[in-house]
Amino acid sequence: MHHWKQNLYVVWLTQILVMAGFSGAIPFVPVYIRDTWGITSEAELGVWMAAFTFFGMLSFCLFIPVWGVLADRYGRKIMLLRAYYVDALLFPCLLLAPSPAWLVAVRFVVSAFTGTVSAAQTLVVTNTPQEHQGFALGLLSTAIWSGNLVGFACGGLIMHWYGFSVAILTCGALFLLAGILAHAFIHEDFVPPRPEEKISFQSSWSGLSLAVWLSFCVILLMAVSRRFDEPYVPLMVERIHGPENTALHTGWISALAAFGGVLSGVILGKLCDRFSPQRVTVPVLVLCAVTMFLQSLAPTLAFFAAFRFANFLFAGGLEAGMLSILSRITPQERRGAIFGLSSSIRMSGVLVSSLVSGGIIYWTGVRNIYVVSGVLFLLTIPVFGLAVARIRKERIINNE
Repeated sequence: MHHWKQNLYVVWLTQILVMAGFSGAIPFVPVYIRDTWGITSEAELGVWMAAFTFFGMLSFCLFIPVWGVLADRYGRKIMLLRAYYVDALLFPCLLLAPSPAWLVAVRFVVSAFTGTVSAAQTLVVTNTPQEHQGFALGLLSTAIWSGNLVGFACGGLIMHWYGFSVAILTCGALFLLAGILAHAFIHEDFVPPRPEEKISFQSSWSGLSLAVWLSFCVILLMAVSRRFDEPYVPLMVERIHGPENTALHTGWISALAAFGGVLSGVILGKLCDRFSPQRVTVPVLVLCAVTMFLQSLAPTLAFFAAFRFANFLFAGGLEAGMLSILSRITPQERRGAIFGLSSSIRMSGVLVSSLVSGGIIYWTGVRNIYVVSGVLFLLTIPVFGLAVARIRKERIINNE
């Protein structure tokens, strides 16, 4: 583990690059569909975005646990490189889609090979000493949000001046650059398991404690709550402001929200070091719900942006805290499989939310997306309480 600091900083940098590339293109898909195929109806756009998100997440959920098990068998670095290099080649293929249905199909294929965040988290956790894992995961979460901030801001400008083609090609180039940096500067002291020590795919996830499964439930609900509204920010912008300069306004609003996420990773990380997870997480979930409700009432873009920033300020560090707990209650030799499964569960939440949210938009309009998301944040609280109680009962983590 003597390379853990260098690995952490290189992974941090490469995650900023890939998240900037992803966030500079994918959030603007509704604008691309509208401009390319002339679909202007909010209801129809909502359905296509629900399909785009659903099938992307379905593919991700099916394949990410497999990549996690392979990371335990063959190394975590090679799985990170797989995600960077293959995505660099596949993301630009979205431009080849001749119709919205084909765009959804290409997204399904691309998502089968994604999972840079899960691969990065697994590599960092397995190469970082136990006493520094909270810091490492917190720092990694700031990379994700910093990349989102840069991507949203620059992506909005690129979309406004050059269009989606340049945005998605830039995305591919940044994935490629991240792969080259990771290839050159990440060092992994990985010892492959002997044939008799290899764990089967099924047994990689068997025998988990109730505390782990309850933690998975919390991660699932947090994912549904946080990502319920994400694909539809451009539609909310158009509902408030009209169709003029949608990409530009979506970009700066999303960048401001991502800045809130960066601050959240730092602030919540320090609070969780000082207080118990329950004392920090429960009030944060309440504040997340309140800021979602207020977004649904937004009369202006400034009002919407302010409470979106506040929501990300409260919610941005939640997942890192849960992953830190998950790392402490799972054996090191199975962390690739467990983190892969947790990512699959998290994306399953996004998958479910895309189905439900698409229906909500179609039947009731985009504003109600934010109301339902707020309710989901509140429903997470009792499940989180059960998870913490079970962890304490099993005496896996400190009961302070």
